[in-house]
Amino acid sequence: MTATVTTRVAEEVLRQIDEFSADRNMDRATMLRNLIERGLEEERRRKVLLLYKNRRISMQKAASMLRIDLLEMIDLMQKEGLYLDYTEKELREDLKGLPDENSK
Repeated sequence: MTATVTTRVAEEVLRQIDEFSADRNMDRATMLRNLIERGLEEERRRKVLLLYKNRRISMQKAASMLRIDLLEMIDLMQKEGLYLDYTEKELREDLKGLPDENSK
């Protein structure tokens, strides 16, 4: 399902959108959708990292919300300058989700 959204932007912003559209050989509407989707993804990442930093969610939950695995989450935290704040309880919970070595 889609919806139409109308908004006003400064002429300079519109010029930049048109310039980027031309660079990528796409129409303005497609460029705007791409920019909105990337902006939403960035906001989701910011929100999830803030929740993790404030100990509102576990690292596993943060990774799940960002649709990445734990190793990617650790890399992201390092890039963002966040410290690994991992309790023993969280480790036990995360280990429950891993396949048992003996079940192979």
